[in-house]
Amino acid sequence: MKKILLFSISMLFIMSIYAQERATVSKNLRNWSVQKEKTAPVDGSELVTGNAVPVKAANFWTEDQIGDTWYDKQSNRSMANRLYLYDDGTMATTWTFSQETSGYSDRGAGYNYFDGEEWGEWPEARVETVKSGWPSYSPLGENGEIIVSHNAVDALIINRRAEKGSGDWTESILQGPAGFEKITWPRVITTGVDQNIVHVLGIIRDYPAAGDYTLGYYRSSDGGEIWDIMHEEIPGTGHDFYTDLGADSYVFAEPRDGIIAFGVFNIWCDMFIMKSTDDGETWEKTVVWEHPYPFYGDETIFTDTLWSPDNSGAIAIDKNGKIHITFGIAFVGKWEVGTTYSYWPGLSNGIGYWNEDMDPFTAENQHDALDPEETLIEDVNLIGWSQDLDNSGELEFVDIVAYSEIGLCTMPTMVIDENNHIFVAYAATTEGFDNGTYNFKHVWARTSPDGGLSWGNHFDLTDDLIHIFDECVYPMFAQNSDASLYLHYNVDSGPGNGIDGDHDPTQNIQVFSTILKDDILGVDESYDFNAEQVSQNYPNPFTGQSIVEVSLQQPADIYLEVSNLLGQVVYRTETQKAGVGKSLLTIDAAGLEKGVYIYSVYAGKQKVNKKLIIE
Repeated sequence: MKKILLFSISMLFIMSIYAQERATVSKNLRNWSVQKEKTAPVDGSELVTGNAVPVKAANFWTEDQIGDTWYDKQSNRSMANRLYLYDDGTMATTWTFSQETSGYSDRGAGYNYFDGEEWGEWPEARVETVKSGWPSYSPLGENGEIIVSHNAVDALIINRRAEKGSGDWTESILQGPAGFEKITWPRVITTGVDQNIVHVLGIIRDYPAAGDYTLGYYRSSDGGEIWDIMHEEIPGTGHDFYTDLGADSYVFAEPRDGIIAFGVFNIWCDMFIMKSTDDGETWEKTVVWEHPYPFYGDETIFTDTLWSPDNSGAIAIDKNGKIHITFGIAFVGKWEVGTTYSYWPGLSNGIGYWNEDMDPFTAENQHDALDPEETLIEDVNLIGWSQDLDNSGELEFVDIVAYSEIGLCTMPTMVIDENNHIFVAYAATTEGFDNGTYNFKHVWARTSPDGGLSWGNHFDLTDDLIHIFDECVYPMFAQNSDASLYLHYNVDSGPGNGIDGDHDPTQNIQVFSTILKDDILGVDESYDFNAEQVSQNYPNPFTGQSIVEVSLQQPADIYLEVSNLLGQVVYRTETQKAGVGKSLLTIDAAGLEKGVYIYSVYAGKQKVNKKLIIE
């Protein structure tokens, strides 16, 4: 039975750190299947359906609102490279932007730049001169930048400038082969001593035959002036192997030490990586998971059920040159001739992981090779799942809405630092947070301190009062880091995509978050500060004073904050050093208005949130 959790009773507000076993989704939602078209919209053009604002989150890091959009579908599958940290501490980011609510004729790349001290004003117009979308970003030259997007007609749109953050853009187009000019869904990276070698991936439409999607590779060795590799169908990716790589199913790793690589994560083909050590002259293919039906794109083929990637994935290269990938997991099937397939959102609960030291995913029945419940191993090749926040043993959702990335846990992003610390973030349907119709997705993270050998706790990076009624999706880490991680994600007021008809068009906010690595890396597993160690305040409701008991398993500095439902801190106790056992914290209601508040108890860098009422 679906459990409807209203706001007044659903705000569990437990701490932002979790280390829990997987729970099953309620039976109704596990058995619920959905029909979906196998192909993405052509480019979205046919569908009609300020300033940076800093916010101090309760999770020990700062968020900035850096832009907006009414076009809320940032990807059809995997995220493009869009956020970059430069060596001088500046950053740039981009997203699919529109301020219209019907037709999106102003759609294009939204862009913002961080000058080392603050983000710029919100963009009011796209970068491109024509309607476009799905931008991908990279540095270019000694101090410049490049954005590649696709227009709504027939080409990739390339914008370059010599100085990042300022100056006019120079726009050009890149078309497919004669008769098949339309290229869509680009990815761009740059390499070379001066970042002047440009690598682009994109889908060549209707090539070599009508209805076909061919992955094309393009390379320029002079910053995008002349393309010395054009329309290349990289061996191992073409029609002798697959009939549908699909929109946005591929993503580049950030190049490292002469290695470039990309991964493919489409539901209906092999999951594989391509690696080059000679700037794209030659490529080595590794099949990570072999698809039982690699020619599904033939509409006459039908399948039984199988586990597969959920269309979304991320790829990174560590300091030793080893490739790592992470991906969402889906349960799908196709029983009839045609262009639709079925999927089960309630079963698609997992983030998988693989690196080049590991064997490919196989099973006696290859359909089950990516089964997160039977085949995969937790904290080895299964590293993320929706958390059972109330410890009931079952994930209790109001209802589930899926994107083109169809898993409960989906849209992963990954960065590996110079110490081979791995940081993975993803969007996960989250128990206890809903709008009465669907549960919201939050951005969650896990880290590995040892290059993928072990994994720490689960962190809800958006577990804060300011995100109570927010859908937090499309996360993207900057593919470089220092003492902090840098995260760009999309905040929507409604789960799902407005352009897909999941809800009415709404303004989506682009959020930038700075996360200290030490806050989410290397957590002592023996120290688990959880909701059971913090009492409900008593009395409650109350006037005057109320007491909270805190039980510690090891000494820690503790304090308490009270926040209103807008996320504003209205009361804070002094920090006290607490030993093992019980300690008391006092809440004084003097000066506070009647109503519902949230109190957060902090022990070191961990916290627990609960609700109180002042009469």
